[in-house]
Amino acid sequence: MADVTGKSDESGGNALASAAGRVLENLAELEPELVAAGIFDAAREPVAVASGSSAWASEAAVLLDAVEAGSGDEKLDSAHIACEGGEAFVVSESGLSLVAVTGRFVLASLTSYDMRMALRDAVRSAGLNPASEAENGGNADA
Repeated sequence: MADVTGKSDESGGNALASAAGRVLENLAELEPELVAAGIFDAAREPVAVASGSSAWASEAAVLLDAVEAGSGDEKLDSAHIACEGGEAFVVSESGLSLVAVTGRFVLASLTSYDMRMALRDAVRSAGLNPASEAENGGNADA
């Protein structure tokens, strides 16, 4: 399901892309209502995407920009947007963001939790430095 972009750089881009692709596949198994998902780096470049639409990654990057702008001076941690036709979730951590679109009426807290754990798994699997406890409000499990 995941389209791994194959980005390569000196900081382990290939390892991250591979780990991100696996994480998105696992997330799709956990979230049966998942429509599309993607993991993005700090520059809003897709690391891995699971979507049937070629334009989805750029649309998700626009959503990331919008929710970050909406967070004002606060650092973006997560967002949940519910609409009549579905729901969008954003989780950011360790310089990465995971965006997911689901069907309507999913369990938002469980979806957000699964996304955060998936993002952390991608970071660990790629051998990157995970976010410190201070970045997560003092809780490494949050």
